[in-house]
Amino acid sequence: MHRYNEDTTGKVRIDYLHKVQKVYENRIDFLKDDIAHNKDPKEVAKVEKELEKMMKQLKECKDYDEKIGHIALSRIGIDVDDGVKVNYQKVQTDNKGERYKILAKM
Repeated sequence: MHRYNEDTTGKVRIDYLHKVQKVYENRIDFLKDDIAHNKDPKEVAKVEKELEKMMKQLKECKDYDEKIGHIALSRIGIDVDDGVKVNYQKVQTDNKGERYKILAKM
């Protein structure tokens, strides 16, 4: 919390979350191509299982991105003197007062 500022959430979103999404998208494209060009049914089943897992992970990232996007645009500041619990709530509430569960429960 001592290093947190108004730009931290946006930085996490752009510098980390979007990069992870791109990795998942590239892997999904590769797996789809592998399925289309593979003739071994056993290998295709294995790749399809991994593809399903990657698609679930990508969906989870996109859902999280939607939540964290509202918070990032709000550019919420904190006061370290308020304590962790108060700041935890501040960081998860946008300018309109809507609360998003983007952090793990304390």
